[in-house]
Amino acid sequence: MTEQGIAKMTIHKGYWPTPADGMVAVAREWPSAEAARAAFEKREGEGLVSFTAYEGIDHDGAFTYEQWTSEDAIRNLDGAPVYHLYRGQRGEGVPGCLVVVSVEFEGPDEQRQREWIDLVFTAMASEPARPEGGLSGYFHVSTDGTRVLNYAEWISAEAHLAALAAPGADGIGTTDVWKKVQTFPGMSGGSVKRYRPLVSAVAA
Repeated sequence: MTEQGIAKMTIHKGYWPTPADGMVAVAREWPSAEAARAAFEKREGEGLVSFTAYEGIDHDGAFTYEQWTSEDAIRNLDGAPVYHLYRGQRGEGVPGCLVVVSVEFEGPDEQRQREWIDLVFTAMASEPARPEGGLSGYFHVSTDGTRVLNYAEWISAEAHLAALAAPGADGIGTTDVWKKVQTFPGMSGGSVKRYRPLVSAVAA
């Protein structure tokens, strides 16, 4: 098999990959932008479709998001979670901030993953107005049944922070449905982190 290394792909600065149906995603957190860049330079594999490295906007951490043609194609997984896209929506506008929302559950349960995501969409639909600056939300489920990841694009980090601080939002949303999202049975942890892209490699 011919290796599809990063050097043989198209390199972009500030590129925003679009999570796609049928692709397999690998998402990892890193302690620094330097670590994410090092991972970027070493990544290879015939089934690698895109690889993007991000740096933290208001923290020192970093994040990488990979898309592969199949689970069998993934090389050097090293324990990183593997995801499939479940639901997503995209609006108009140029993103300036990636918000990664990670949710963990107590033990594997594929139905619970999807029920939580469906509830989030119900909560979003219950809002009287869409938050200004929110562009997209791509909700992924991990193959081990224990995690959900939302890859969300925003106009800016400031727009995301303003939405969380809006009157009645309580850090997530303004309607009562969001309380059900926050207290969903089986949730064991989660995080919300903001990033901007450093560099991407995209297959021809």
